Amino acid sequence: MPTKTNLSSNLLVLEFRKSNKRAFRKLYELYWEVMYVKAISIVENETIAKDIVQEIWIKLWQKREAIEIRNFEAYIHTSVRNNCYKYLRDKKFSSVRLDFIEKSYIISESASKKQHDLEETLSTIKQAMNSLPKRCKQIFELSRFKHYSNEEIAMELGISKKSVENQISVAVKSIRSNITILLIFIFS
Repeated sequence: MPTKTNLSSNLLVLEFRKSNKRAFRKLYELYWEVMYVKAISIVENETIAKDIVQEIWIKLWQKREAIEIRNFEAYIHTSVRNNCYKYLRDKKFSSVRLDFIEKSYIISESASKKQHDLEETLSTIKQAMNSLPKRCKQIFELSRFKHYSNEEIAMELGISKKSVENQISVAVKSIRSNITILLIFIFS
C-alpha cells in the first residue's frame, strides 16, 4: 500500500519532470540529507559525499524529461550507492595505477639492466664456446641450449655416455676459465 510520502513524492516527481523548480526544490529538501548520510556511510568523507549527492541532483535536473522514475526513493538510494561505488572504484584504480606506474618504472629499469647483463653474459659464453673444439662445442650446445640428456646426446652422436660427460666437463671448465679471463679484462 502506497504511503503518504510516496504519493507526495510521486506527485512532486511528475511536476519536477515538467520543469517545475518548486517541485524539484521540495524533492531536494526531502531527500538530500538521507542521500548525504548514505553517501558518507559508503565513502567516509563528508566533502566527497556532498559532491556525489550534488552531482546526482544536477544529473536529475538535466535529465528530468527523459528519465522514468517509478519509485523516487529507491531511485535516489540506488543512485547514491552506484555513484559512491563508482567513486571508490575510480579512486582505487587511480592509486593502484600510480603504484603500478611507479613499480613498473623501477621494474623496467631493473629488467633492462638484467637484460643487458644477460646479453653480455651470453656474448661472453659464446666467445668462450668458440674456443672449444668442434665436437666439444656441439655436445655442450646439445646439453645446455637444447636440453638433451647425456643419454640422448650419446645416442645422437653415436658415442658413449661417459664421453659425453667428459666433453661437457671439459667444455664447462674451458668456458669458466675463458669467462674469468674476459671478466678480468673487462673490469681491469
